[in-house]
Amino acid sequence: MHPSIALWSHPRSMSTALERSFIERGDFKVFHEAFAYVFFMHEERAAIPHKNPDPDHPLTYPDIKQMMESARHERPVFHKDFPYHCLDHLLDDPEYLLGQVNTFLVRDPEEAVLSHATVHPELTREVLGYEQLARAFDFVRELTGTVPLVINAADLAARPEATIAAYCAHAGIPFLPDALNWSAGEQPEWTTWSGWHTDVTASSGLRAPQRNYRFTYQTRPDLREFERYCRPFYEHLDQYRLQPAEEVTP
Repeated sequence: MHPSIALWSHPRSMSTALERSFIERGDFKVFHEAFAYVFFMHEERAAIPHKNPDPDHPLTYPDIKQMMESARHERPVFHKDFPYHCLDHLLDDPEYLLGQVNTFLVRDPEEAVLSHATVHPELTREVLGYEQLARAFDFVRELTGTVPLVINAADLAARPEATIAAYCAHAGIPFLPDALNWSAGEQPEWTTWSGWHTDVTASSGLRAPQRNYRFTYQTRPDLREFERYCRPFYEHLDQYRLQPAEEVTP
């Protein structure tokens, strides 16, 4: 089968922007948060706004995994997801994790929590995603005996070319600079969650996110509690953060 690259992250981490660069490449079949159907539609563990389910999308973990694994017979696969969508299933399925390149993306919760609340004002601790991301990272690290690639959204925004070049080198795929820019517009992969991706839909490349937040930590003190909860998990991952080179060698 063709290779599969997994990007594991948490909400509001610039993960969809990174995914958009893989859509632009054109050489990968891209899946967008397919395992969200397990958490929100099949097991119904939490409510979420801006949901437009595809009635033909598989709902269970085995069926979603099979859908993505079957696509590898035709071309390489890139799938972006949040471990909290299916963490218990992933921890029970080491062979699946061993069969792909697992990469991780994290963003400082000081920004990500406010961004998350802007789109999902009623967010709860269950959907913040940092704790499950750290647990998945530690599991993959122990499973493989190596430290998985971790990139930080701040580097992705400030040095997109160097960061994506290092990401591609780690994944063993060619770096395509032209994929760092694209035409603005909605992508078919985002239909289920289109209300979450207005920023990247309007974008034309990897850029620093807008900070037009609906709330502040002063107006929503509960969000500060969320930020404090996420902080140690963020720092645990960030200690392994890739330091991209200042320049990319052609």
